[in-house]
Amino acid sequence: MHKKKFMTAGAVLVVALVALALGLGNRFSSDSGLDTEQVSLGEPLKTVEVASVDFVQQTEIEGTLGFGSVNRLPNLASGIVTWLPEPGAYIDFGDVIYEIDGQPIVLIRGAVPMYRDIDITTAGELDVVQFQEHLVAEGFSDTHPITRSEYDLNEDRYVTDISTDEIKNWQESVGAVETGRVEKDQIVFRANPIRVDSVNVQLGQAVNGGSLIDVSETRRVVTARLETDLSGLLRERDLVEVVLPDGTIVQGTTTYVADTVTRTVEGQQEVTYLEAIIELSGEGTSFDQSPVTVKIKEVIEQDVLAVPIAALLALAEGGYAVEVAKPDGSTTLVGVKLGTFHENQVSISGQVSSGQLVIIP
Repeated sequence: MHKKKFMTAGAVLVVALVALALGLGNRFSSDSGLDTEQVSLGEPLKTVEVASVDFVQQTEIEGTLGFGSVNRLPNLASGIVTWLPEPGAYIDFGDVIYEIDGQPIVLIRGAVPMYRDIDITTAGELDVVQFQEHLVAEGFSDTHPITRSEYDLNEDRYVTDISTDEIKNWQESVGAVETGRVEKDQIVFRANPIRVDSVNVQLGQAVNGGSLIDVSETRRVVTARLETDLSGLLRERDLVEVVLPDGTIVQGTTTYVADTVTRTVEGQQEVTYLEAIIELSGEGTSFDQSPVTVKIKEVIEQDVLAVPIAALLALAEGGYAVEVAKPDGSTTLVGVKLGTFHENQVSISGQVSSGQLVIIP
């Protein structure tokens, strides 16, 4: 459930008028109205500056701090499981994920999945490009793949230059048999490093392909529910504040907002919402699967002159004024036109400027 900390203009106006009717704002009203001046008798006056501000509306939504969605990691290898990572382990590009029959399965950066064996005869499609880029990044090769379109605009393929020795050197570095040929079950391509969420097999277990572990992203993120009536409130790259379970407030950046509604049944009630993902700035926190509050701030009026509602004075002839303090210690009434009421402030316009001091009766 969201909570809006925003006082409507009508509600605040009623409060202001009630206060004024009680005599808090009409002690300077007269037939001449704005010509009235009052000289200070030496008593200290409570003043506040006319400020140029943004009126900001804050909305709070609920979220969960964790590692985001959990997915099963694809696996093509078959055999006996001989080594497994621990839940919570972080696996970077080039690291061994687990071992089958004593042979490592390695994580490498890439968007296209591993679907065939790779050696010096393999045609230069994206899977080969991804592997060659890894060899360059790890120092086993100094040759980047290039697009053949640089030479032939009719070809949408790549020129790759992987040697058998480079493949063998890489295999030796990860503890694999040095064959000069990379088997399709020896590599898992992923766009990002992974965190092991859970392990679904045991050492010594025989497997015939199929996922062995569940994984998530390595950075903690907030998964939040945005009610459908707030669909335009949060957008990608928007900055928000996240209140952690211990009360600490950290900054966050919205990285994803779903454009389709999620429908679930909780108890006996259908719940609809848009999922949003928020990354925390800095190193994050040790909290995991913990409830948090996301504060979304929206500018509803920008760069306006504002004073406290308490500074308004009702004029006998109608309208409002503020009592402006002069440098010589005297004061004068200045008529103002009221704008937006927000919390305990109101935007004004008229013969006033930012930095002037107004009296709080």
